[in-house]
Amino acid sequence: MKLVELVESRNEPLCVRDVAPILGVSIQQVYKMAANGQIPAFRIASSIRFDPKDFAEWLKGRYPLGGAIRLTPPTQPS
Repeated sequence: MKLVELVESRNEPLCVRDVAPILGVSIQQVYKMAANGQIPAFRIASSIRFDPKDFAEWLKGRYPLGGAIRLTPPTQPS
């Protein structure tokens, strides 16, 4: 089963701890990405959650050929 299919098959929202290993980044980086709007997320009280369908679509758009997931940090303004 492909990673995207695995994510899409989830019925409950994903948490930061679910998303970090999928992307191969730290939990803190996932929080930063969500706060900056780099990844589709929503808030429930003080928690960040990810809709599995939206997250899967984001993955498909970002990596349409199913290649290795490599995220580069955003560049700092000069």
